Amino acid sequence: TQSTWDTQDRVGKMEKKTHPGEFDYETAISTLKTMNEDQKKIDVTLFLELCKLFTKISGSMGYLVSWGFDDINDKCRLLAEHIARYPECKTVHEIVEKEISLNYHVLSGGNGEKYGYKKGEPMFLYESAARTILRMLWFLTLLTHIFKNLIQYPEELMSNIASKSYSDSIAKFHTVVLREGIKAAFMTVPTRNDFMEKAFGTKDKKFFTECPVSYTHLTLPTSDLVQISVVAVSLKKKK
Repeated sequence: TQSTWDTQDRVGKMEKKTHPGEFDYETAISTLKTMNEDQKKIDVTLFLELCKLFTKISGSMGYLVSWGFDDINDKCRLLAEHIARYPECKTVHEIVEKEISLNYHVLSGGNGEKYGYKKGEPMFLYESAARTILRMLWFLTLLTHIFKNLIQYPEELMSNIASKSYSDSIAKFHTVVLREGIKAAFMTVPTRNDFMEKAFGTKDKKFFTECPVSYTHLTLPTSDLVQISVVAVSLKKKK
């Protein structure tokens, strides 16, 4: 079976490309390749760095979308705090399983009282790593759809690409009001050429089919992580 990464020669040639944009796709490719070597042992710090890297793309999608993605920046900060809190947990699975063992995975930052914590106690406003990771995975899932649709619809408007990608991926997790607000924000994104130039330093429509970024929608390690995160946040606190 042909490798997702195609041949080493192809990857080597593509990684020599440079671009002036903020988003460093060479680092993204290298990070994705490492993470996919074993999806059950994904270094949690590496996962954090990948999410931080991809948040830079939002800056190429206009003010409103960038502002909306600020929540992911907050999630990155929160996950960094969890990594520091649980230094013995080296992988994404380990940090989620740690919270499950402590019954912390159900805490969302505002439901501490429901689980017996009193105002002023450290855990009262605790927002779990499991919940945080799940939201970060939703963000990555949205990006995979955007990349996939950029490849599949090379002539489509960027606003339509963004809106379709959202509707087909994570819209189902949001309220009706939030969905409409997000779709309205996506209507304000720059043109496809402007987005490509700001994010990747090129207007070339062949970009996504000629570099390993075109494989991102196949290689982002989301499915297994989503499964463990969903299991984590759906479990009830043990009595």
